[in-house]
Amino acid sequence: MEEIEKKTVSAIQTTDNESQTDDDQRENLVQVNNQLKGVLQTFEDKIHQVVTDRPNLFDGIGEEITERFDHLISNIENQAKQIDVLRVKSDQVEEQLRNEIKQLERLGIGYC
Repeated sequence: MEEIEKKTVSAIQTTDNESQTDDDQRENLVQVNNQLKGVLQTFEDKIHQVVTDRPNLFDGIGEEITERFDHLISNIENQAKQIDVLRVKSDQVEEQLRNEIKQLERLGIGYC
């Protein structure tokens, strides 16, 4: 009889521990889910603010947040490419100016 009681108590404790683990996991998932919802809401609020402040950036773009977000990312990528092109052009102009200065110095024409 004692053995049956011990096994029953052991089984109940194991079930309680598993339930506790499930509850902990569920609580963690709920917390993570709430954090993700908060982050998504922040993104949505910021995109809405940009749309309000700069509606011209979204001409021809629908009202869906994902569409607006994709459009913003596309604009950023295009601007990054333009910045790279401008950087290369700037470096080329700077090099050209250095060469012209060296050539003028060789000719004995200085600059003030």
